[in-house]
Amino acid sequence: MKTPDEEVAARIIEEIRKKKLLSEKGIKRIEKGLASGKLTAEEWRLAFEMDAASKENTDASNGQ
Repeated sequence: MKTPDEEVAARIIEEIRKKKLLSEKGIKRIEKGLASGKLTAEEWRLAFEMDAASKENTDASNGQ
């Protein structure tokens, strides 16, 4: 049985996936911290920045 924190985290992750805000790799970065309630603002920012950089690199590679 999931704790209330885990249940809320699962809903947040589901919405992030649905709206394609992060890749699966980005989601994996925040998943555990989110469920435990120990994810800091810096960790959120880092996950999104790294994911955006990864997408830019992929897009640049595909354009060559």
